[in-house]
Amino acid sequence: PSPLPPHLLGSSLGIEFSYNRVTTGRSRILQIRAGKAALCMTKRNRSRKSLARTHGFRRRMRTTAGRKVLKRRRAKGRRVLCTKTNSPTGKKRMF
Repeated sequence: PSPLPPHLLGSSLGIEFSYNRVTTGRSRILQIRAGKAALCMTKRNRSRKSLARTHGFRRRMRTTAGRKVLKRRRAKGRRVLCTKTNSPTGKKRMF
C-alpha cells in the first residue's frame, strides 16, 4: 500500500530501506537506514599495514590454524608464504 507506482519503488532499483519507528512519550522519531546496495560504496584502499595485521606472517604464526596454513603453503612449494606481509623497507616483494 504505497502511494508510489511499483516502478518507482526502491526495490526495483536495488535499494532497500528498513523503517524503524521509535515512539517515546512526546516525540516520534522515524529512522530510515539505507541498505548496503544504496550506500554506493566504491573500492576501498587498504594500507599494507592493515592487511598484514590480518594476513601477515606473524598473525599466521600466532594460531594453530595459521601455522597449518603456512605448513600447507610450504608443502605446496609457494615462494611467498604470506602475500600481505608488510616489509620494513616499504617495498613490495614480488618474488
